[in-house]
Amino acid sequence: MITLMLASVWGCENAPENSRNIVLSTGEKVGKEAVQGSIAEFSKAIRNDPKFAKAYAGRGAVKLATGDKAGAIADFTNAIELDPKSAGSYTGRGTAKIGAGDLPGAVGDFIHAAKVMVSAMFSSSEEKSNP
Repeated sequence: MITLMLASVWGCENAPENSRNIVLSTGEKVGKEAVQGSIAEFSKAIRNDPKFAKAYAGRGAVKLATGDKAGAIADFTNAIELDPKSAGSYTGRGTAKIGAGDLPGAVGDFIHAAKVMVSAMFSSSEEKSNP
């Protein structure tokens, strides 16, 4: 979506100002509709399966991208409760916490994400060595 918007802006650099404004306005509308559509689809997946951690994480990522830090933190927290081995959910929540001004909470989440990743690496190598 961002690529489309950038290409649109680049493509009309030499166009009159009102043409540029139309392209930018259209790109903004399409972007907002895509975001709302993504949130709606993730919400639908959650309604269908309230234990679908990846749907919470996906919706959290979209909320984070739109600046909804509190919503992102809530969704990533739900994802973590359902799948405590998801380093991505800890990283996403940590990123949202930084934006919300909770640096200690963010650091804790990043440390936990690192622990999960290291644990997964050792589990994976143990499985390979024990056929």
